[in-house]
Amino acid sequence: MGLIITLLVFTAIIFVHELGHFLVMRRCGVIIEEFSIGFGPRFAGFVDRRGTVWSLRLIPLGGYVKPRADGEGSLGPLPPGKRFLCFMAGMFMNAIAAFVTLLIMGYVFHRVPLVIWDYLKPLGLPTPLMPAATAFAGSFGLWFATPPLVVYQAVVNGLGLFTNSAGPIGIVQMGMQMGAAPTVGQAVMGYAFFFALMNTAVAGFNLLPIYPLDGGHSLECICEKLLGKARTDRLRPAFRLVGAAIMILLVIGVFASDIIKLIPH
Repeated sequence: MGLIITLLVFTAIIFVHELGHFLVMRRCGVIIEEFSIGFGPRFAGFVDRRGTVWSLRLIPLGGYVKPRADGEGSLGPLPPGKRFLCFMAGMFMNAIAAFVTLLIMGYVFHRVPLVIWDYLKPLGLPTPLMPAATAFAGSFGLWFATPPLVVYQAVVNGLGLFTNSAGPIGIVQMGMQMGAAPTVGQAVMGYAFFFALMNTAVAGFNLLPIYPLDGGHSLECICEKLLGKARTDRLRPAFRLVGAAIMILLVIGVFASDIIKLIPH
């Protein structure tokens, strides 16, 4: 059950990210051919009144928004400033989702004890900078007394997910641990914190200025604005080749880190 809920939370994070791209692209006049959650065979979906295919696919480990490839209604004719907004929108939506979730946790559940840090600590994430006066004195990890500290902690720990090479296996393990609380209320709070944490991590990771991440596309838009289209077009193949190589190394490193952590010491 914990695995299913963790995958659902991860799917919601993907949806939030892709929805950001979708909304801004449509606002800029881009025709969206498909909005997909997951990869692989399509098992469910529908077509909206604008002709966009909304798809659910078998493997819930990603998602994408597919704009028209070329011509009118594609990303190409847009000025670099608008394309920059389209690429940054996913990260912005993840940041907003994390912030809103943490506000709800900080203010609505002001005095709900929560098992969090006991589950994060074994994963090698940064220690939260929270005064002892705000810590819950009982058998649980933390208690949300000051919402700004919760926001800071989630940002630090969220960014720590990819700086500490937490891959898919480690992330799923963390999600399951966050929900393994003694009561339903604490499990809900654990998954809510996991949702905020992962949104922060996804936003931070996509901000990296390497292709094919959103940060890489955004950097291309900045270069086009500053250097001009012709010069940027000359630099683009080398930039994308280097970015693809870095991404391959990152993926190999992250999966290797996950596998090493599974080996008993």
